[in-house]
Amino acid sequence: MALDLRRRDFITGLAAASAACLMSGGPGKAFAGQVTDYTGEGVEIPSRPRRLLLGDGHLLLALALVHPDPVSLLAGWQGDLIRHSPAIFDAYRKRSPDLAKVPVVGQASADSFSVEAAIATKPDLAILAGCYGPGKRTPQIVARLQAAGIPVLFVDFWVDPIRNTAPSIRALGQALGGESVERAEAFADFHESRLTHISQRLKSVTTRPKVLIDMHPGAWSCCWVPGTAGFGHFISVAGGENVTASLSQLPWIQASREYVLSNEPDVFVATGGPYMRGQGGPVLGEGVGIEEARRTLKQAVDNSGLKTLKPVRDGRVSAFWHLFQDTPMNVVAVESLARAIHPDVFSDIDPAATMSEINRRFFAVPLEGCYTIAL
Repeated sequence: MALDLRRRDFITGLAAASAACLMSGGPGKAFAGQVTDYTGEGVEIPSRPRRLLLGDGHLLLALALVHPDPVSLLAGWQGDLIRHSPAIFDAYRKRSPDLAKVPVVGQASADSFSVEAAIATKPDLAILAGCYGPGKRTPQIVARLQAAGIPVLFVDFWVDPIRNTAPSIRALGQALGGESVERAEAFADFHESRLTHISQRLKSVTTRPKVLIDMHPGAWSCCWVPGTAGFGHFISVAGGENVTASLSQLPWIQASREYVLSNEPDVFVATGGPYMRGQGGPVLGEGVGIEEARRTLKQAVDNSGLKTLKPVRDGRVSAFWHLFQDTPMNVVAVESLARAIHPDVFSDIDPAATMSEINRRFFAVPLEGCYTIAL
């Protein structure tokens, strides 16, 4: 009996120690308590968060890079991923059926976000990105969340994702603590190293071909294009000149067909997604095969009214998943652009291989489909 009691006490003590390690984030990984967001502002988080409110549904993908079971952390979220990326939603729901039960606090805009519904989910931490929900440009929503005692962490994969992805991922890892710190650091290093590789190659390049990014050609009224932010910045980083940069500082704006035709680019790039099925736009992303992606891209360009552009006639046409702009995997889009703009300089870069590496090394739930394509 004495031996059994000692064994029981040992096991009980071991369980208590293990629980303490988990609460503190693992051996030698005490929870920080304060996290610095991508802007350099400090965020006080009283205890390691167990219930997260996502102000943008696609932030689930950011969580999946730094946590092995991201769905287990969700208290509530915006409905944009359900609406725009149903195949990704289904992939995560297959792995974690409870995803279907997570309360939806808004749809795909800050205006649709319900502060009351968000507070009712009782989150330990709100993560806001500002694309399909509230962010730094909606201070009234932020103030109400904070007044309810909910810490708010800002991340950015939308306005200036090239600069802000790595610090945003690092902040997210620090906020979650434990193994998420190392996972976040590994992905941030990967992201930075891929961008550095591109910038080093471009040092020997003296020309900057003109690039047009047409968002959802053939489906939306011509032509939704980037200003200097978002995809416009992607073009610059990839060694090109954005022909619509002078129109706006915003991530996108509508330009007339006449403007596009009179400012002819050297390279034509489209964006699209699975939600374009049956709407005439390029179909790329989760669950999409290469043949469907190539066929729908060609049809979209043919129906866009831009067939007379020289890059279209010459076949310098490529496309990538539109939501690279709102997710940390944006480096895949940059690589796709670099290869399209400077094919000789970046002939050895394979964006699909980069996506596969992200799936293999980082994602809790891999994304499977054609995310980049070229004619």
